Amino acid sequence: MKRFLLFLSFAAFIGPARATTIELDGLAATVNNRVITVGEVLAAVRPAEARLRLRYAGLELKAELDATYDRTLQSMIDHNLMLEEWDSRGRELPKPLIDERTQRIIASNFGGNRAEFLETLSAQGMTQEEWREQMREMIIIDFLRAEMVSPLVVISPRQIRAAYEARLEEFRVVGATRARIITVPAIPTTTIADPLALMTELHERLRAGESFAELAEAFSQDAAATRGGNRGWIQPGDFRAELAQPLRDLEPGTFSEVIETDDNLYLIKVDERRADRIIPFDEVRDRLADEVRRAEEERIQRAWLNRLQQRFHVQRYDIPAAELNRR
Repeated sequence: MKRFLLFLSFAAFIGPARATTIELDGLAATVNNRVITVGEVLAAVRPAEARLRLRYAGLELKAELDATYDRTLQSMIDHNLMLEEWDSRGRELPKPLIDERTQRIIASNFGGNRAEFLETLSAQGMTQEEWREQMREMIIIDFLRAEMVSPLVVISPRQIRAAYEARLEEFRVVGATRARIITVPAIPTTTIADPLALMTELHERLRAGESFAELAEAFSQDAAATRGGNRGWIQPGDFRAELAQPLRDLEPGTFSEVIETDDNLYLIKVDERRADRIIPFDEVRDRLADEVRRAEEERIQRAWLNRLQQRFHVQRYDIPAAELNRR
């Protein structure tokens, strides 16, 4: 990995506070003789840092950055543990595998254009040798996971069903109402001299069988008029009480009496109603199976990595991260 011989102001990483200086080539952790520097961890954290700064500030931001630093450092320790395990087995990775993986990446990400691939490497400050080493490590880790994790992942239909039962509320679809509304101001205007008389007339025309949508388009005074008053699927509770009750009570295909409020007069028609329901198990089985499988993979891999951590000497140097939050 590249070594950084730079310095970082605490204020630049965490935000406004009393600045201190953290040496970026200071040790964050060692795994046997493998070294992880503070600079390498912070470089890996930087993309997440930008997103966190958009969501958090102050002490909350400090806590989020600290947690991200710790997770990133642990991930880098795990990476090096797996490389140590590979080396301890005395195994060699066939070089053609690296070439094959590189060619697949060039084909899929660069349309087979090797020159464009090399230009991208150069723009990122990475040599071809560094790229090959990165590919080598990725392939090694893929091999080890395939040997030590994947064969142990077994999930049963009972586990998938249990995951569904435990998350029923997540699969609850709240009922909704598809409705149309005609709205006119309660106070006379230059175009509507007597709003109540107009709405009473429209109500009689609806009773006579005229189209609610056509009347809404012709007379309604709100943004939905051009859609025939169509409000789409709505939650009655999102509307004022005078409208919410008829939206709940009207049978599909029926319309309300004229509804009077201080500012507007309304006519409502309910087109369709959708009751609360739970998404059936069969509709989410595949997604749940994938999630349960990933969780089991993570559990098995974490147990394996914990065993590796007992075998190989791992030393974390938490002072830099702690300093970042204390100063």
